[in-house]
Amino acid sequence: MEDATNVTAAVRDAAGGSVRIIATYDREGYDVVYLRDDVESKVASLAEGVHEELVIREVGRDYLEELFEAGALHCSMHRFEELTAFHFIEDGFTGLFVSIDSDADVPLASFAETCRAQLE
Repeated sequence: MEDATNVTAAVRDAAGGSVRIIATYDREGYDVVYLRDDVESKVASLAEGVHEELVIREVGRDYLEELFEAGALHCSMHRFEELTAFHFIEDGFTGLFVSIDSDADVPLASFAETCRAQLE
């Protein structure tokens, strides 16, 4: 993965001020590479649970790939009232987690490719 500065710059260029958090993770833990000030307290209380969920999702990856017969799973997205969360999946229980404000109007395909490119 690119260094944290490059990851942050690329994702923020794609989504601007709507980026809430950018974190990398593996099976053992996570590393927050960008955190917007106004969401810091929320992230502190929720990050462990989110990390656990991301790792668990790797277990079901093969099932989803077989079910959809559409190739390798690259990303999942969850849209909530306050935020949209993107989970970019890499092999070996590793990946990239990005959340943006729910009202952000980002071009989905190019935003996803920009984020996914940071895993290479």
